[in-house]
Amino acid sequence: MAEEFGRSFATLPMGQLICGPIIAVAQGQSELCRVYLDYLFELAFREGDPEKGINSVKFKLPRQIVTPEGDTKTVELEVEAPLLSLVPVPAFTMDEATVQFTMEVKDIKTDKSGSASSLDTMAKFSAWGFSSSVTGKVSTSRENTRTTDQSAKYDIFARASQQPPAEGMAKLTSLFASVVEPIEAEGSGG
Repeated sequence: MAEEFGRSFATLPMGQLICGPIIAVAQGQSELCRVYLDYLFELAFREGDPEKGINSVKFKLPRQIVTPEGDTKTVELEVEAPLLSLVPVPAFTMDEATVQFTMEVKDIKTDKSGSASSLDTMAKFSAWGFSSSVTGKVSTSRENTRTTDQSAKYDIFARASQQPPAEGMAKLTSLFASVVEPIEAEGSGG
C-alpha cells in the first residue's frame, strides 16, 4: 500500500506545480517593465523618439516682485517643464508573490468483504390427538469496508503596487506654491 502512495507522488510534476507560478511572476514582472518603458518613451519624447526632442509644457507664470523702492509689480516668468516630470508613470512592480502548495493524500479505494450463513430447523411431534411443531432459524452476517482517498489543493497569490510619484513633480508643485509669495528685486548699486 505504501508503495502505491509513492508511485502517486512520483508521477506528479512537482517542478511545474511549485516553480511554474514563480516563473510566471518573473515573466509578469518583465512584461510590466516593458509596458513601463513603452509608456515612458511615449510620454517623454516627441513621437517616442529621443532624437526628436522632449515633450514639455510651456507656460507663463505671473510673479510679484518688490522693487528696491518698495513698489510691487508683476513680472511674467516663462516656465518650461518636461511632461515626464509632471505625470505619474505607471511603474508597477510585483511586490509580493506567494506560492502555496498543499497536498493531501487520499487514495480512493473501497474494499468490501462479507459473509453470511443461515440455519433452518424444524421439529414435529404428535401423540394422543395432540400435535406440535417447533421451527427455528439462525443467521449471521458480517461486512468489512475500507476506504482511502487522494486529492490535492494548489493556491497562488500575487500583488502589484504603484510606485511613488516622480521627484520632478514634487519640485514643480513646490515651485507653484512659491509663486504666492512676492520676491524682492535687487536694486542698482549706489
